[in-house]
This record gives sequence, structure tokens and C-alpha cells, in this order.
Amino acid sequence: MDLVQKKYQRMDEHTVLFNEEYYLRVMKLSIDGLDAAAREELFTHLYSFESADIELEIDISEEEQGKWYLQLLVPHVLTLPEAANKRLTRGEEQLGEHLSGQSQAAFTFRLAEEELYHYVKRYNPNLNVTA
Repeated sequence: MDLVQKKYQRMDEHTVLFNEEYYLRVMKLSIDGLDAAAREELFTHLYSFESADIELEIDISEEEQGKWYLQLLVPHVLTLPEAANKRLTRGEEQLGEHLSGQSQAAFTFRLAEEELYHYVKRYNPNLNVTA
């Protein structure tokens, strides 16, 4: 059985070009200590986030371990790496402002290098790292 390979190209320590489709950064969000109602409110607040610079995907697959992941995406089509980096940075700033009004907003930080690679590989076991 042939598994579909996805391409993974490192752009900098926090950013990758995934499958020549999206520039990707991933933020880890700690939700430890939030009860179900607070988590639901935070999810709804994140879901309402809008940006002209990035698309936001919320990954709650490790909720039981007290963390969510926020995937910040910029389409690769017609976007140069420098422009993608600027858009991702602006998007992070906009997301930070969006979360600043939430009393239960938890600490976030970017996944870097190995942690980012292992996060992407978790969903794409046949990952092909390109230069």
C-alpha cells in the first residue's frame, strides 16, 4: 500500500511550507485549569477570530492533556516567503489582541523546529522533508 507523501519545507525556526499549499505556524495554548464552560467560551471566542492576513484552525486533539494548538495558515499560491512571514507575524499580533480581552486566555507560544516537525508528522506520518 502506497501512502501519500506530504512535503514539509522549513522556512525558519517557527515556519514551514506544508505540502506546497500553506505556510504554517503553530501556537500551543495552555487550557489547564479551565472548566468546560470556560473552554467552550474560549473556543467560541477563537472561532470568531477573523483576519485578512491568516486563516486560523483550532486543534483540540490534546485537550485532555490541557493544551490546544492554533494553526496559523497563509496560502502558498501567489505568496512569496517574505510576504507570508509578514502576514503570519501580523496575524499573530491580531490573534494576541483578540485574545487579550479574554480573562481566561491562556499562555501561548510558537512551536519551533523539532516540536513543530513532530506536530505536523503526527497528522502526516509519511512526511517528506525537502530543502
